[in-house]
Amino acid sequence: MTAIAAIELPNAPTLRGAIRAGASDLFYHSIRVVPANVVVGIGLIVAALAWVRVGPLPALLVVALLGVPLSGLAQLGANATRGRDVNLSDVLDPVRGRPVAVLAAGAGFTLAAFVLAVNVASGVLTGNVVAFALGTLAGWGLLGLFAVGYAFWPLLVDPERAGRPALEALRLAGLLLLAHPVRMVVLALLLTGVLLVSTILFASLLTVSVGFVLLVAARFVLPAADRLEAALGRMPTDVNVS
Repeated sequence: MTAIAAIELPNAPTLRGAIRAGASDLFYHSIRVVPANVVVGIGLIVAALAWVRVGPLPALLVVALLGVPLSGLAQLGANATRGRDVNLSDVLDPVRGRPVAVLAAGAGFTLAAFVLAVNVASGVLTGNVVAFALGTLAGWGLLGLFAVGYAFWPLLVDPERAGRPALEALRLAGLLLLAHPVRMVVLALLLTGVLLVSTILFASLLTVSVGFVLLVAARFVLPAADRLEAALGRMPTDVNVS
C-alpha cells in the first residue's frame, strides 16, 4: 500500500451539504454576518454612484477596497467551518494581520474582472466574429475568475493555514479549479446566481446574501482543499472540519 493510499482523507464536500451548513451558519451567526454584509452593500452603492457621477476609476477603487469586508466575512465562514468561536471582531482579523495581501487581492480581482467584463461586452456588442470569439473566451475566463475568487478568500483566512503566503492560497484555489472543474464551476454559477438574484431584491444583497455566499464557499472549499492537499501529501489529515 502506498503512503497516499494509507492516508485517511477528509470527507468530500457536497454542494447541498455546503448550502445547508452555510444556511445554518447564517442563522446562528447573523448578528455577526449582517454588519459586515451591510458594509459591502454600502460600498457597492457608493461604487455605483461613483461610476455614474465621476467615472469608472473611482468606482473600481471603491470595489477594490471591498476586499477588506469580504475577507472578514470569509474569516467568519472559515472559523465556523473549523468549529472555532465566531466573533464580530474576527471580521477585522485579516486586514489587521495581512493588510497588503487583502488589499492586493481586492485590487487584483477587481482589475481582472473589469478587464474580462469589458472584453465580454465588446465581443457581444461589436458583432465581429473575432471579437465575439474573444468575448466568449473572456466570458469563460470571468467564470474561472469567480470560481478562483470564491475559493481564494476562505483559503487566505483559513486558521488551519495561518502563516502561508497569499500566493499559496491563490495557487491552491487554482489547483482546486483544475482538480474539480465541474464542481467549482457549478459552485461559482450557483453563488453568483444568488448574488444576481439578490441584486433585484436589494435588501437581501445589503444585509445577508454576500455573507451567505462566503459562508457556503468556506463550507465547500476548505474541506475540498484539505482533501486535495492530503492526497498530495502536503496537509495533515487531522484538521478540524466541523
